[in-house]
Amino acid sequence: MSKVEEKEQEKFQLDVLNVSQTSQIQFGLRNEDYTRYRHYCSKRLLVVRRQLKKIYGKKSVLNKISDPKQINDQRYLVITLLKAERAWAYAMDLKREFEQGGDSRLNFHIIRRLDKASKHADQLESYCKQVADNLTIIESQAYAAWMKSSFLIVKKQWNEALEAITISKTIYEELAKSGHHSQRDLYNKRVEDSEPVIRFCKYNLRGLQKKEGEQQSIQVQSETLDSIKVQLGEILIKRETTQLPMQFITWKSKVIEVTDEKLREKLVLFDSFKKENESKLPTNVQTIDFEKTTNLPDIFAIYDKLVSFLINCELIVKTDVNNLIRINTKNKTVKTEIEEAVQRNLLAFIMYHKMKYLYDRNQILIQLFQKAIDGEKVNSQVIKKKKKISLKDLVRLSTHQIRVFTCLADSRDTDTVKESAKDYDAQIILLKSFRLFYIALCLCQNQKFSETVALLDRVLANIQNVKKINSKSPNIQAEISSLESNIKKQRSQIHANSFIQQLTQNEELKSQMSTLSLNQQNNNTEKSKDLLSGLDSFDTSFIAEKKFVSLTAPIQPITAKPLFFDIAFNSCTFPSLESRKASSSSSSSSQPQGESKGFFGSFWGKK
Repeated sequence: MSKVEEKEQEKFQLDVLNVSQTSQIQFGLRNEDYTRYRHYCSKRLLVVRRQLKKIYGKKSVLNKISDPKQINDQRYLVITLLKAERAWAYAMDLKREFEQGGDSRLNFHIIRRLDKASKHADQLESYCKQVADNLTIIESQAYAAWMKSSFLIVKKQWNEALEAITISKTIYEELAKSGHHSQRDLYNKRVEDSEPVIRFCKYNLRGLQKKEGEQQSIQVQSETLDSIKVQLGEILIKRETTQLPMQFITWKSKVIEVTDEKLREKLVLFDSFKKENESKLPTNVQTIDFEKTTNLPDIFAIYDKLVSFLINCELIVKTDVNNLIRINTKNKTVKTEIEEAVQRNLLAFIMYHKMKYLYDRNQILIQLFQKAIDGEKVNSQVIKKKKKISLKDLVRLSTHQIRVFTCLADSRDTDTVKESAKDYDAQIILLKSFRLFYIALCLCQNQKFSETVALLDRVLANIQNVKKINSKSPNIQAEISSLESNIKKQRSQIHANSFIQQLTQNEELKSQMSTLSLNQQNNNTEKSKDLLSGLDSFDTSFIAEKKFVSLTAPIQPITAKPLFFDIAFNSCTFPSLESRKASSSSSSSSQPQGESKGFFGSFWGKK
């Protein structure tokens, strides 16, 4: 295929509504200065013609383009659009002058200018049908119908004007419903602008002609809608066949197109990793069972990997947003404003998922730290980087959780705002309450009991505010009950420790408490040596010594065998009796049998 044939088959793309609206807002129509906008269109036409080397003057004669086949550049379509915009701006300028009390002949001039603008718009539509893509053709049809309705309204042809404005509105409604285009807000704005025009035409068609005009407009609208649906269906089918993974993201009821290829690749990596490992993550981090969950290190590794993917995406989107902000500061256009809004929605999508995974990860870590501080056995592989876990770690994590959840609430989807607004507010107050509770525990460790009680009272006030919100979330209700029970335990312990601290510092109170006794007769008795032996009296000396029982117990005589008698007997040495044994054996052999020596004979031996 030759290069000439490739150029003939090339389809141009032009955002008709975007170009016209951007030029109008940027060059005069923000302040309704139609003269400035008309001059801008003339200057822009001269610039484009110079670029195309199509300058019309007295010295050289150039034939104007009459055949769409001669169009080999998109800028030819821009020229036709600018001519229509220039004629329309001139007509609006004359109309304002006429309304201020100008010459009646201006009305004829207005009609001629709008007629010229309508013809240029029709010419743009015919060109687009030959050389432009389907989306540009649809936009040019809507633009031509809009210009035609403006011309017919001035000529007071209400039925034809209603037909034209209905066609334009129908096309823009279908373009807005397609949802994939970045100019959805522009289309909706155009639909809103067409509503008063339609009501004005129907008002002028009141009476006998009203029903006939409505029937014709309904018939035209249905026919136009069918043709537009067919063309938009072809566009959507073509987009779906050529659509890449993660090229379009639905967020906040809008379809966001990811135009950056590098960002799309990173989102694809994130999405694939999420689908592979999402089943391994806990569904509810508040009710996780640490005894049955044996894959905690793998869970934390998955969370860290997901967050790292989203951080890389966040850096790319933030760079694009900053560049668009810089461009809008110098030269703001409708297109750049829409692009900035799209990028901000994309950034909100990334930030929401990043903060969601961070929040779940930190919640599991906080529960592990709490169990470790309480002395329970936890998985050492998860917290192996921490040599010693303290309450300061819980304060630091809870502070980070407040920031994370605040960003999570700001970035959440608009579809869930009304449903979970109460839950988000209650959860933020609860996170702040947990942070104050951990700070109170730190103060209690430093023996600042009055400050601790003040913070616990503030936590209880926050809990009452959470109850007033009337959140129906079971997780929030469980957290409230858990926090209240912990506060009750701490308050009783703080009161006891505070009383002991006052006794050690106040000697007068210490002496008064030493005289207390349940048995008044034993007030003057000798002080007990330990707590067990002095339960009926309050001895302040045990506050410093904290001696529970005396060890060892005092020795008392008992009727028993001496403790080391057998061991001592084995260590004793006695004289040898072998000589006596030999003499006794000889005497016994000489003695006749049957002779008795008596009871003590064998004991005392032979005389």
